[in-house]
Amino acid sequence: MKGMNRDLRIIWQEMKKIFRPIMLIMLVLINLLMYYIFIDFDISYFANGRPAKDYYEISSEMIEDYGRKLDEKEYDDFKQAYQEALDRADAYIQKLDEAQQTDVASYAELVELNNKNDLSSPERQLYDKLFSEKEIGWEIQTREGIMEDMDSAGTDFGYGYISGKPSERQEARINDLLEDESFRSIFPAYPVGDNFHSISQNICLTILVSILFMILPITIRDYKNRMIDLQYTSRAGRKLFIKKAAAGVLSAFIIATVLLCVYYGLYFTNNITIFLNSDINSFLGYPYWYNLTFWQLILIVIGLTYILALSTALCAIFISSISKNYISVIGLQFPIFACVCWLLAQRMLLGNALAIDHPQPQFFFTYGVIIILPAVAILWKKQREQQRDIL
Repeated sequence: MKGMNRDLRIIWQEMKKIFRPIMLIMLVLINLLMYYIFIDFDISYFANGRPAKDYYEISSEMIEDYGRKLDEKEYDDFKQAYQEALDRADAYIQKLDEAQQTDVASYAELVELNNKNDLSSPERQLYDKLFSEKEIGWEIQTREGIMEDMDSAGTDFGYGYISGKPSERQEARINDLLEDESFRSIFPAYPVGDNFHSISQNICLTILVSILFMILPITIRDYKNRMIDLQYTSRAGRKLFIKKAAAGVLSAFIIATVLLCVYYGLYFTNNITIFLNSDINSFLGYPYWYNLTFWQLILIVIGLTYILALSTALCAIFISSISKNYISVIGLQFPIFACVCWLLAQRMLLGNALAIDHPQPQFFFTYGVIIILPAVAILWKKQREQQRDIL
C-alpha cells in the first residue's frame, strides 16, 4: 500500500510538471489559434451558402412531417409539396412587372431559358428575384434534387461513391441496404454529414497538437536539469520512466476530454440534434459499412479521437525519452505527426473511414499499427530502463 501511494504521488508530481501554469496559458492560446483557423468557420457559418441552407431546412421539415424515414406515401406527399412550390413560384412571377415585359409565364420556362443562357435583361431580373427576394427558386431546386436522389436510390444507391468496379462486399452491402430499405432514412450528407466530418477532423487535429505540445517536454526537462544521471543511481529512479509514461497518458486523457467537451459542445450549437437518431445510410448521402445512427457515428468518432490522442501521447513520451533536446524531439516527432495528418486528409481515420468506399481491413490494420507500435515502444523502453546499469 505504501508503495502504491508513493507511485501515485510520483505520478501526481509528474502531472503537475505537465500542467504548469505557463504551459496551460500557452495551451489556451494554441487552441484559440487553432479554433479560429480550423474550426470556427464550420460552426459560425453552418449551413454555409445555398443550397446547403435549403437542404438543411427542408430535411428538418421532412423529419418533422414524416419521421426518420420517407415511405412511398410520404414521398407522394413530398411531391405534392414540390408542386405547390411550383404553383407559388408561377403566381409570384405573374405578379411582377418584369413578367409583363416578357413572354415568360412560369418558373419552368424561366429555368429553361436560363439553362440555355438565353435570358433577356427583364428575364434575368425576374430570375434573380426568384432566388434572392422570394428565394422560392432555391426551395424548388432543392426539392428537385431530393426527388432525383430518391428516384435514383432504388437502382444506383451508393455506386456513384465507389471508384472503379465495386467489390463483391460492396455490392452485397448496397443490396442489403436496398432490401431492408435503410436508404429511405432522412439524413442529409450535404450539409450535415459533410460538416460533421470536416469539424471532427479539425477537432482531432487540434487535440493532437495540444497533446504534443504538453507531453513532448516530459523528459527533456530532466535532461536539461541533469536529473537523468541521478535517477540511475537507485533502483526506484530507474522505474521513474513508467511513472512518467502513466502521468503522460493520464494528462493526455484529461486534455482530450476537456477539449472534446468544449469543441463538441460548440458543434451542437449547429442545431443538428433533429438528425441524431437518423440512420446515416440515406438516399440523401452515401452508404456506410455499418447500420449506425448519426448519434452513434458521433460517439464512434469521439472514441477514435481518444485512441489517436493516447497513441500520440505514447509516441511523444517515447520520443522525449530518447531525445536530449527540443530539436531532436521535433525532428523525430514531425514525420509521425505528418503521417497522421496525411491519413486524416485521406479520410482514413475518423467517420469517413467507415463509408463504403474505404476497405475495412485497411481501417482496422491502420488502427492496429497506431495502437500497437507506441505500446511496444513504451514496453521496450521500460525493459531497457530496468536492465540499464546503475551509474
